[in-house]
Amino acid sequence: MAFDTLTLDRQELVLKRAEPIAPYTTFGIGGPADVLVEVYTERALQQVVREAISTRTRWLLIGGGSNLLVGDTGFRGLVIVNRIEHLSVNGARIVAGAGADLGEVVEAARENSLSGIEFAIDIPGTVGGAIRGNAGAFGRSVGDISTRVRLLEGTELVDRTPAELGFAYRHSNLKLNDHIVVEAEFQLQPGDRSEMDRIMGQHAAQRARRKEKGLHTAGCFFKNPILADGQKVAAGQLLEAAGAKEIREGGAGVHAYHANYIVNHGGASATEVLRVAREMKRRVEESAGITLEEEVMVVMDPTRDGAV
Repeated sequence: MAFDTLTLDRQELVLKRAEPIAPYTTFGIGGPADVLVEVYTERALQQVVREAISTRTRWLLIGGGSNLLVGDTGFRGLVIVNRIEHLSVNGARIVAGAGADLGEVVEAARENSLSGIEFAIDIPGTVGGAIRGNAGAFGRSVGDISTRVRLLEGTELVDRTPAELGFAYRHSNLKLNDHIVVEAEFQLQPGDRSEMDRIMGQHAAQRARRKEKGLHTAGCFFKNPILADGQKVAAGQLLEAAGAKEIREGGAGVHAYHANYIVNHGGASATEVLRVAREMKRRVEESAGITLEEEVMVVMDPTRDGAV
C-alpha cells in the first residue's frame, strides 16, 4: 500500500502503520491496522480513498468508534478515521462535518435556542456515524431532522436528500454501500431554551443511569425488535427478563444496570464479547421466541480471530 506518497501535511492527514484500533473505539477492543490514516479535510479524504481504490485496498471507516467491535487480530487493510469536524449555524440550520461529535451539534443547538435535536443528548459518536446508523432515542432519530447529506461516492462529492438515503429504524442505505459521509445539514426550529433544558435534563438523566465513568461499551448491542403487529419491544427488557445480566465471559459481561449493554471490564477480547452476545440472543429466543438483531457492527476475520 503506497499511502506514504500522499502529498498532504499533518494538518490534513496523519498516517500510522501497525496502529492498534482499540483506542479508536469505545469498546477499547481491536488489534492493529495495516495502515491507519486520520483525515481532517475533504481533500485528504478524497486522496486517501482514491489511493485505496487504485491499489484495490479494502478499508474500514471509523468516526467516534461507538457501535463497533473490531477483531483482536485487527484489520488487514486501511482504517480511515474521519476527523472532518467543522460546525456552523445558519438561522435554524446546523451544518456539521462527519467527524464532529454529535454532542457538539446538540450543544450548538442549545446555545442558539434551536429545538428538535434534544433527543440526541448524550448519544455517543460522530455525525457521520449517526447518519449512517440513523441514530436516535426517545422515538426520534437524526434522519427526521436531516435535510442534506454530503457523501464521498467513489472519489466524487455528492449531496443527497434524506429520501435518497432510505432512513429507517437504525438504518440507512449507507450500510449497504461504501459511500462515506462528509457533512450533514440539520433543520431545526426556534425553541425556548428553558423548555429545551428541561427536556434534555430528563433525557440525560435516563441515559445517565446506563453509564459509568470510563465504561468501555459500544452502547446498545441489539436493536429493539419490531413485532408482526408493528409494536416495538425494548431489547433491554427482553434481555433482563431472560436473565442476561448474569452473563460473563472472561473480561466481557452484561452491564449491571442495562441488559442491552455489553461491557469490557478490562482486557476483554472481541471473541469474548461475541460469546456473551450469542448467549444473550439464545436466552431471549428461548424465553420469548424473538431473535434479536445486532445494532453493533462487527468487523472480524473468522480465519484469524478464531471460533466464537
